[in-house]
Amino acid sequence: MLSRSTLVALAAGYASAAVPADLVTDLPGFGAPLSKLYSGYLKAGTGKYLHYVYSESLRTPSTDPVVIWFNG
Repeated sequence: MLSRSTLVALAAGYASAAVPADLVTDLPGFGAPLSKLYSGYLKAGTGKYLHYVYSESLRTPSTDPVVIWFNG
């Protein structure tokens, strides 16, 4: 099992390198998201993946803080 600090590092590094294929351009029943929204999987070992959702800030993405939420 990965430690929390490893997960935080993975999420922070991945969020700064947005993957164009993970960009969500339409939410069924709601239309386009208000800000850039990404959803995909991070490889976390052999055959293991972590799902992530990254929503860019509506204000100033380059200076606003990043919130990381863990469930489970």
